[in-house]
Amino acid sequence: MICIGIDIAKRSHVASAVDEDGGTVVESFKFDNTANGFAKMLKRLRKADATPENSLVGMEATGRYWVALFDFLISHGYEAAVINPIQTDAFRGVWTVRKVKTDALDAAMIADLVRYKRYEPSALGDEATEELRNLARYRLSLVERSTALKNRATAILDRTFPELAGLFSNAYCPTHRELLQHCATPDQVLGTDVGTLERILREASRGRCGRAKAERLKALAKESVGVGFGSKTLAFEARLLMEELDFVQDQVKEVERELARLLERTQGKWLVTIPGIDVALASVIAGEIGDPNAFDDPHRLMGYAGMDPTRSESGETVRSDGHMSKRGPGALRWAFMQAADCARKNDPYFGDYYDRKRGVDGKHHYVALSGVARKLMGVALAVMKEGRPYEPAPPRNHRPGHLKEA
Repeated sequence: MICIGIDIAKRSHVASAVDEDGGTVVESFKFDNTANGFAKMLKRLRKADATPENSLVGMEATGRYWVALFDFLISHGYEAAVINPIQTDAFRGVWTVRKVKTDALDAAMIADLVRYKRYEPSALGDEATEELRNLARYRLSLVERSTALKNRATAILDRTFPELAGLFSNAYCPTHRELLQHCATPDQVLGTDVGTLERILREASRGRCGRAKAERLKALAKESVGVGFGSKTLAFEARLLMEELDFVQDQVKEVERELARLLERTQGKWLVTIPGIDVALASVIAGEIGDPNAFDDPHRLMGYAGMDPTRSESGETVRSDGHMSKRGPGALRWAFMQAADCARKNDPYFGDYYDRKRGVDGKHHYVALSGVARKLMGVALAVMKEGRPYEPAPPRNHRPGHLKEA
């Protein structure tokens, strides 16, 4: 078996190969991240008799730059393993004690790691799951952008019109956003007649707000302690922020409609039957998990998500601070924590567990919530693998002691 290691970068990659005894088969060489570069790499490997039949390729999951090369190798018959960079970093300390790091040495080190560990070949997920993952991540970026716009607008209002925050129970609801596009300062409100303000509020709220709200707005503007210095440009900025916020939130809705369509093509469609998991959270969870059958049990999924507790054991001393390792996809941890908070409010199965952790065990809210999230992981993995909706009462073959009963 010839083990090939490839150090991945944006513009070019470096490859190296060793045999089963660790002897060098191919010295480290650089090739471009282009079609010609890939052809050069393939020619060099075949010249050294590193064929698809007797070779295993290893490469780091470096950003998105490995995907094109991985697809190229698979299409030419090679088996390739995508390696977590955490593992290569750990192996580097064993492979050499010198504080020298070059692309050529990294390629040789990855080849040796493949020889030592004998990874199972990786595979790209099915197309629907890959699309779901990409689109779910894009939605999260849109939500982050939306939050940034709101924070910037709040900073402006705190300076120009701080009293406006108490006028609406829902911050940056459609009515509030529409108002800010016309009147973001007390001077603008006072310069607009009550009838116009009433019309703006009534149309934006679809009749829920009217004359009383407009008069209240006038009264707040008269008593405002907002700073007028430089308020014209700030009002201009607030209007543009609200226009952008409207655009971003419309995009979020459009993305969520597409996510719902994609979710139906994956095993993640069963996740929405769990109380507390909507289409958005289900898309993140299903997209980040990928193939549920890759995880033999929930503990492996916890480790993959970085929600397993840290643990250190030496002799008779065992240390664990109870903190999550946080060495997996951050989006997956976030989604499970969000879903757990909703599930414990809407389902007695999770709610009772949370209450027991908080009451009897005296755990902090987030500690108890992470426990719910771990339990939710097991449920999510079960419904995805078995292709069935969630049942509030666990099936008989999932209850403690079912093997003894059988």
